[in-house]
Amino acid sequence: MGPLLSLLALGLSVAGASDETEVQLMAGAAEVIVNPLYPDTEGLETYGDLYTRTLVLGDGTQRVAIVTVDVGTLHFPFIKILLKSISHATGIPEGNIAVNWSHSHNATLIESGPYQKWLDSHIVRIVKEACDNLQPATICIGREPVQIAYNRRLMRDGQIVMAPNPKGAIVPWTDVLGAYSQDGERIGVLFSYAAHPVIVHFPKWPDPEPVYIGPDYPGYAVDHLHNLLDIDGKSKGVYMFAQGCSGNVNGFPLRGGVGAADAAGLSLAFAASRGLAEAKPIAAAPLKVHSLTISLPYRVPTVAECEELLVEDPENEDYHWLMDIAKSGGRRYEECPMFAFAFGDELCIVCLPGELFAEYQLFADKISPFAHSLVMGDTNGRVGYVATKKDYDLGHAGGYEASSKGRLSLDPSVEQVVQDGIRRLLMELKAM
Repeated sequence: MGPLLSLLALGLSVAGASDETEVQLMAGAAEVIVNPLYPDTEGLETYGDLYTRTLVLGDGTQRVAIVTVDVGTLHFPFIKILLKSISHATGIPEGNIAVNWSHSHNATLIESGPYQKWLDSHIVRIVKEACDNLQPATICIGREPVQIAYNRRLMRDGQIVMAPNPKGAIVPWTDVLGAYSQDGERIGVLFSYAAHPVIVHFPKWPDPEPVYIGPDYPGYAVDHLHNLLDIDGKSKGVYMFAQGCSGNVNGFPLRGGVGAADAAGLSLAFAASRGLAEAKPIAAAPLKVHSLTISLPYRVPTVAECEELLVEDPENEDYHWLMDIAKSGGRRYEECPMFAFAFGDELCIVCLPGELFAEYQLFADKISPFAHSLVMGDTNGRVGYVATKKDYDLGHAGGYEASSKGRLSLDPSVEQVVQDGIRRLLMELKAM
């Protein structure tokens, strides 16, 4: 049957092969290692390679590019430059490009300026390579249950602490997208999961202790997926992990070490392989892209609240900063750009910035008018944590992600704002 199972064996047909439609689905993929290189990183150890990968999809008329990067965080200024660079090199509109980062806590060196420029050039190169290799394709989508994480917000003695909460929200599945060529060869696989990659969690360079650079469980998942799907040790296609809405979810166990991350990656890879085996081809349909920017309101403290904090700690600079904000009056907002694209009514990919709580991914999936929706968080810029109303209502007891003590937190009304934005984005995309 050849090096890969044929599309016939998978029960698939090539999109565009029938005269019933003029739409031809297209796909191309590429990847490159982007391990940071520094002249003064004594004590820096790499337990796994970092990659940037891309999957370009199209309908013969327009294209979208999905880029995944094994880094901790990508901020708006870098993303803005990167989108322009990709668009200039490929002709893909900036609004058609999604850059998702894995959020590995062992890959935070992106904060260095020199590395950003170097990374930018590598990402642009592979997106152009994927565009150059664009070919007729069948796109399949599937979903498989899996849990390698726990909600990390537990109420203890009237205060939210970071500990496993079995009753807390998680996204208990992986979405899997496969792209195949006309002869059944695998072009690329995109699989998603929502959980902080903090199973390997060591001090950050240049702290005095040795630092381990690596991709955490997402990297191991990709490696194991190769072992499960490749034939005779030969790589078939680009396999890429996309981070979901993981603001309140940790990979388990926190600080479990390299072996635990490897085991979690294996479980995720098994689920992704099962999801891919059961994935169904979508009908060839025109590509639709839609974007929307919403404003997230902050909760500005009152002068009286700040005075209480300063009585507690008169020298606290953060409390003085909050007092200045309280005295200035007015509202403060965070811009939150989101976008989504779809092929017909069957497949929609939703791209949300920053660390939204898992509840928002569950909400988007529930209300989506599309047959299958894959939701990515940590995409195209960082807006920080976006919690839910019940979390912000806890005030100072809201824990690491939602506490209002010593910092501006988003207003409890933000949950309704984000939900309304997601609903509007999806409904307007569906109507296009």
